Amino acid sequence: MASQLRDAIVRGQLGPGQHLVEKDIAEAMGLSRGPVRDALKLLEIQGLVVRYPHRGTFVAGMAMRDAEEIYSLRGALETIAVDYAIKHATDAQFDELDRIVDCMVERIERSYTQAEATELDLQFHDALYRISSHTRLQAAWAALRGQVSLLILTHRTLQPSDFREKGVEYHRQVVACLRQRDIAAAHAVVRRHLASSFDTVVAAAQMSEAASQVAEKAPANSLASSSEPAP
Repeated sequence: MASQLRDAIVRGQLGPGQHLVEKDIAEAMGLSRGPVRDALKLLEIQGLVVRYPHRGTFVAGMAMRDAEEIYSLRGALETIAVDYAIKHATDAQFDELDRIVDCMVERIERSYTQAEATELDLQFHDALYRISSHTRLQAAWAALRGQVSLLILTHRTLQPSDFREKGVEYHRQVVACLRQRDIAAAHAVVRRHLASSFDTVVAAAQMSEAASQVAEKAPANSLASSSEPAP
């Protein structure tokens, strides 16, 4: 349930400020309200929805401050991930990363959607955190992953050629630095990539912030109900 709602938010099917009504979602999915309530609580922890007392739950907007916090935290987490992967991962585990990059190349040679490109990107980073063997770091990444996926998809949508032109090369560089056990070079690659991505997402965050401000003054567009105003 949570993954279905998360995908709908990441793909833009549920937009910032949209009212998510437990009863309506449960009826649409043919479920009881319990699983829906649990899913919304999880998405709230992940920062994808916000809950307001006496008003309900709404899809979270992506303000400039949000983008800054997510990118700064992701940079810190990713730096630790490459540190631990270099110290603890095996060449066979680096092979796993290379296989994901090979899948990116295969996808580029065919047609792909920006959502598919985003998912491959996330699979690479899922594997990177896993081979770091740092359990608390993996938990921190899991909590941030949904918000990162939203920003990556935003980046890909604004720059649709980026995955083809830069995505594969960036991930190849990361794997090369890991194989060479070169921490300084790995840090530099991560910093350059995140700085470039952040610059693109800034514009989207500004647009999302403006949309959220408009939503505050208009009736909410709920999943199946528009009776309550957005907060």
